[in-house]
Amino acid sequence: MTRRLIVGFNDLFDSATPPTLADLLRGVSRFWLLRCVTQLLGYQNRVPAAERTLKMDFERIFGERGLVEKPFAQRAYAHVLSFGQQYGKDALNVLHPKPLLQLFEYAFERPDEPHTVSDEELEASLFLACLLVNTPYIDQQSAASAAAKQLLPTPTVPRFALTSMFSDFELINQQPVQVLWAQLIKSARFFEFLESDERFSPLLQSFLTYYGCTTWQEYTRQIAGLVKPVIYADKPGRISVAVAPGPEFEASRAFLNHFALQPGQELDKEDFTSLRETPLYEEEPGVFVLIYPVLVVEMLHKGLYFQFNRLNKLLPEAEQVSDWRSVYCDFFSEQHLLYGLLDAAFQGRGLALTGTVIKESKTLKGQGEPDYYFRNGQRAILFESKDVLVPKNAKAGTDFTAYFEEVRKRFDYETNKKGRLVDKAARQLLRNVARLLEKEFPLDTDYDPAELVIYPVLVLHDRLYNVPGLNVLVNDWFQEQLALRAEKGLPVHNVRPLVMVDVDTVLAFHEHFRDQQLAFEDVLEEYYSYIHPDLSVVKNDAEAEKLMMQQAHPFALFLENYASERGMAPLPMQSLYGLLPIINKGATDE
Repeated sequence: MTRRLIVGFNDLFDSATPPTLADLLRGVSRFWLLRCVTQLLGYQNRVPAAERTLKMDFERIFGERGLVEKPFAQRAYAHVLSFGQQYGKDALNVLHPKPLLQLFEYAFERPDEPHTVSDEELEASLFLACLLVNTPYIDQQSAASAAAKQLLPTPTVPRFALTSMFSDFELINQQPVQVLWAQLIKSARFFEFLESDERFSPLLQSFLTYYGCTTWQEYTRQIAGLVKPVIYADKPGRISVAVAPGPEFEASRAFLNHFALQPGQELDKEDFTSLRETPLYEEEPGVFVLIYPVLVVEMLHKGLYFQFNRLNKLLPEAEQVSDWRSVYCDFFSEQHLLYGLLDAAFQGRGLALTGTVIKESKTLKGQGEPDYYFRNGQRAILFESKDVLVPKNAKAGTDFTAYFEEVRKRFDYETNKKGRLVDKAARQLLRNVARLLEKEFPLDTDYDPAELVIYPVLVLHDRLYNVPGLNVLVNDWFQEQLALRAEKGLPVHNVRPLVMVDVDTVLAFHEHFRDQQLAFEDVLEEYYSYIHPDLSVVKNDAEAEKLMMQQAHPFALFLENYASERGMAPLPMQSLYGLLPIINKGATDE
């Protein structure tokens, strides 16, 4: 987890009336502004945040020789270094993907004008524009930090991590290739899920007709051609896709235009909604630029829910899928996708029960059965699955208090219209913890509650919940309620902290768990030790800082590093190899 200080316009210039973007970019054509901004976004996408330095930022704007040959670049660099003396040059950046995406939105909607500036003038204008769009972002970060001091009881490091990343974590920690494989596998499983049930046929056909495809495999092959350059890009910078000339030119161009911003389009800027839905723009006929590659990659599966939701509403009422949200979240995300992954990881190692099996047994009183249960000896794992959305206005970054309240409604409790508290994820997990300790789980009673070690695991279906510090907050809520149970005599001494795991991480490592190269319970124990390091043994301040930062790290980051140290990649290789013949089905017949 790396976070540097972003430099804003007000940090370098003392101006009661700062210039506007229109002032700074006068004489810059729309074509060149869009090209420059996507070049910078491509750099941000390709180079990990931990490796991006202030010098690299300047070289992206002014060229590799800019700090040697260009006076403006030299003066600007010296000015930034002077400002940052108290922080150190390694703690500074002038580029960040969120303000850059906002600059792209401005550039896209901006009326065109003749390009009258020189290359060096363009670079200077771009640099100053980047500083200017950084300023509101910096103000939002400060406001979030102030709000957090009032709202969060968590330790300083996790609180800082959450407030500084809650609105942009998915943008700065993107790992595009890893995200791509997860999105591709999930999208294929989603289409197989739809294809397996006749009631979804009208909706699936509507989708295929909209994109001009005869099968979902054809659609997947076409969309794969769009993301292929993300995998093979060998240099940081803008990525574009050119439609090959020939008889299929117009058809291929029409397909890609479905994912491109349209000329004159008014953008929905809240949480970059328009850029997420249509993350391309056509620079010239048949040449499409990926605005920010990770947004294109996430469109492979994450965007499908919203596309199908929109198309479902357009179907005749008799053909619509009723309660599409429930179908997607409960039947696909949880029962089809997650249960299959957990079965692969746990079946054969102990008692493994899906939520469907538990519910159909009708052995539990009331609602709220576990979504998955596993026990091996005296260790039991309780899974709660939540495919939930945080409203875009709450995660857009302008109001941390709104974000906090929305997260609490999904993971702790909310108040219904009658004024009653409704238990959410953490409390639902606790309810099932109590059932085990009180031996009120009839499907499994062959254990000693005094000796049973219980691991509460909350599975989320979006990687944005991997934001550092969030797990600490949700576990705090869990611990508050656990302490109340303990006061009433519940033996909670062997209940482990709540851990949040995203389904992409389960997908990435389920074959390692299946093959018993990793044991989920053992990895959880290692994670607990990792986020509670022994600071008494540190040798210097740098080591102490590193260990303190670990307190905020999400399970996904820990597991990736833990597995890598043992020679295991976060890729389900058999699933990927099995995917190819499925996607290529019917290819020779087209």
